[in-house]
Amino acid sequence: MISGPLFGFRGIPPLFKVCFPLALAIVLFPTAAANLTALPGGVWGYGLAIISEIAVGLLLGITVTIILNSIRMAGQMIDVQIGYSMASMVDPMNGVQNTLLAQYLYLLALILFLILDGHYTLIMGLAKSYDLVPLSAATLMNGSMPLVLIKTFSGAFTIALQVSAPVLAVLLVSDLALGFLSRTTPQINVFLTGFLVKIAVGLLTLSFLIPLLGTVFHSLINMIERDLYSLMKVLI
Repeated sequence: MISGPLFGFRGIPPLFKVCFPLALAIVLFPTAAANLTALPGGVWGYGLAIISEIAVGLLLGITVTIILNSIRMAGQMIDVQIGYSMASMVDPMNGVQNTLLAQYLYLLALILFLILDGHYTLIMGLAKSYDLVPLSAATLMNGSMPLVLIKTFSGAFTIALQVSAPVLAVLLVSDLALGFLSRTTPQINVFLTGFLVKIAVGLLTLSFLIPLLGTVFHSLINMIERDLYSLMKVLI
């Protein structure tokens, strides 16, 4: 839950952050206990088992966060071309520097994630992890695990590029048009006019793309299921 996409906001009450994982652990306890072959012996064995389960949980949450951050990455690509990157702000929820459209698209992505029952996918993946990776049986020193994470990041970058590509293409055309305008009519201050034109064109194009984000999110949820399964397979 700590490394997942939903609990990273500072606005969530700390009591909820404690009580919800506790309730989830109580619900999933029968599933985990059914796949437990033997309890680890000794203090060191029990401590290593705790560290192993923490690492597995962090890896699962980080994987989902990387995939959802592809929408934020798409917003940052658009912000660089549209000119909003110069007005970057400090995100009070995450405590990091963020751009306007990146934050807007990420919040919209979280809403769609909840609407399309993506949180159920995350909980089902957590429950399934005890079937694929029994308690204290995870193999963290596996050479295939970094490859799975790299593949997840490359897939997220591909989705970010696909989401931002229409806006980037329109902005490129507007840059070419402004360049021809500056050559044919030198009296026009294209540098100042270009800011307004690119913002208007970029936001208009983005407004046409927002209704299509539902289709993108179906692909993201399928990607989350696939990558979580691939990660859990290499942890056995």
